[in-house]
Amino acid sequence: MREPGRPVWATRPVWASGLAATLVVGCAVAWLQYADRAAGPRSTWPAVFINDDRVGPQIAWITTWGTWLGALYVAVVCLLAGKGGPWWVRLRGAAVAAVVTACLYTAYGLWLVRENEYFKVDVAEKAFRWAVACVGPSAGLITAAAVAAAMGRGGARISFRGRVALTAAGATGVLFFAAVRTFQTLNDAHDTLDKVYWIAVTTGVPLTALLTGFLVHVMVARALRPVEAIRRELADITGQSLDRRVPVPPTDDVIADLARTTNATLDRVEAAATRQREFTADAAHELRSPLAALRAQLESSLRHPESVDDWREVVREATTDVVRLQRLADDLLLLASHGSVPPVREPVDLSALAEDLVREHQHLPEAAALTLHCEAPAPAVLPGHPGHLDRLLRNLLTNACRHARTKVTVTVLGSATELTLSVRDDGPGIPPADRARVFDRFTRLDATRTRTTGGAGLGLPIARDLATTHGGTLTIEDPGERGALLVARFPADGQPARRPS
Repeated sequence: MREPGRPVWATRPVWASGLAATLVVGCAVAWLQYADRAAGPRSTWPAVFINDDRVGPQIAWITTWGTWLGALYVAVVCLLAGKGGPWWVRLRGAAVAAVVTACLYTAYGLWLVRENEYFKVDVAEKAFRWAVACVGPSAGLITAAAVAAAMGRGGARISFRGRVALTAAGATGVLFFAAVRTFQTLNDAHDTLDKVYWIAVTTGVPLTALLTGFLVHVMVARALRPVEAIRRELADITGQSLDRRVPVPPTDDVIADLARTTNATLDRVEAAATRQREFTADAAHELRSPLAALRAQLESSLRHPESVDDWREVVREATTDVVRLQRLADDLLLLASHGSVPPVREPVDLSALAEDLVREHQHLPEAAALTLHCEAPAPAVLPGHPGHLDRLLRNLLTNACRHARTKVTVTVLGSATELTLSVRDDGPGIPPADRARVFDRFTRLDATRTRTTGGAGLGLPIARDLATTHGGTLTIEDPGERGALLVARFPADGQPARRPS
């Protein structure tokens, strides 16, 4: 299975080089078997039996030119299999494949040469059995693992895990080979096995562990330098420097993913902070204007009471301004609490809610000259917050009544999977270029509209946020004719639809 995050072109060289390394071993032992059969029947005389070199020339060729040709073949296969990726990454994988293959085949060739010195007559059979049982599979697995570590996930440099694996494997392999070679040398010098054992226990094992640990420690320290750079940068970022970003290392591994994810999170934090500052400034501006007007009206009446003809009218106008301020404060509080889970979730019939609100709006002053119609043929029950859903539809109706010429139509449709609530008016409509902008807070498309007659520009943003809280969406669609059409869609269970994994 392909590793998550690893591109296809970086996966192909792994298994291709492993199969190529196994194939080379198979071809070599198959050639030895063929040469052994072509040499004819084996002699039964002991002297001839020992000196009958049946595959010596083939073994000599395999351990010289065969090793380099095999390594070159595996490297070429690895290079071609990575077609589509950066050339330097493919070249790195091919180089590692060639080096590992050459080292493995050199070791296997030395074994063949030594075996042929003492068991000439059946060395081909032994080589074949060992190739099928051990040499072929191990060559393929080791080559594939080395290429996988060298390729990383397709980045410009070897990934963190790849560097750890290569360092540990290379250090352990070299030290273990040195220990085995030492053992062989001492054995050839006719030293006792007991002496070799104690040398290995007292010196070889501790030295191997120490050197391997030291090399891995040095490599890990170098590999974790990008993490330390990320930590230092994050420690210096404050609320006044959210535009700074952490450095992304030139690799395609988990550390680079961490840096990219951190920068994406900082992008979202900066955007949220910017929106909060803009929202605070807009809210202060919206509150300051009616407060200033109310204060001026009251102070003028108090300073010049003789100019006031009707104190009841003054109080009535002041009460109207206070009510508008209260509504604006309620809207701001509702927007500030967006994203929290509704405290109450109970079945709400959108059809009944739409009929009630249409009936209520027919008696309001802003809808006195309009015809309001509700089309809700069947119950449409949605699990949600009754007050929030009432506020959503009320905002849509208020917006439609404000812009309609003669008619407003509310439609509620339900199915097994989705509930649809649409509000249509026959007003001037919303230009396609402005259909996304109207959901921004404090946005008014008509610059000539006053705050008194046009609202604060929070109705549609609040409606959209309430739809999102209930797992739905609110969009502006093409009405097909004059006017505007706002459509809210909700999943029937009130939960947001799951994205496919």
